[in-house]
Amino acid sequence: MKYLFDSNVVSDIYNISSVNHAVVIKKLLSLKENDEIFVSILTIYEFEYAFANSPEHKKVELQATIQQIQQIQQDFVVLPLTPSEAKIFGDLKKQFKELRKAKRETLKKHTLDLMIAASAIGQGIVLVSADKIYKDIQFLDSELKLDCS
Repeated sequence: MKYLFDSNVVSDIYNISSVNHAVVIKKLLSLKENDEIFVSILTIYEFEYAFANSPEHKKVELQATIQQIQQIQQDFVVLPLTPSEAKIFGDLKKQFKELRKAKRETLKKHTLDLMIAASAIGQGIVLVSADKIYKDIQFLDSELKLDCS
């Protein structure tokens, strides 16, 4: 089985003080030897943005974030975006906008989530996330395989 870990799951893996750390580690340990784990290139983008957007006085504390980014790239296969997934994304975003009657700000807020979902759908990978938006996206496209545990 192939799994795409969302940013919140990746964060929980490396943050031992996270409430979900033990649950995620248990999930990791339960995977079979031939299971594959991926992270989206967008997860790397999100971590880099979080670091860059932090106030200077916090960057020293967040140096661990940069180390996590480097570790992620060593621990997991980073899944790139593909042109075929762009069409899936466009359709999902339009449907999401209509379903939620979403305004521009809401759409902007969820663009990366929609892109990650499009990657999971396009690649036929199970998306692992604690983010509730993916249930709405799964409602829009039943091809999204979702693991919310």
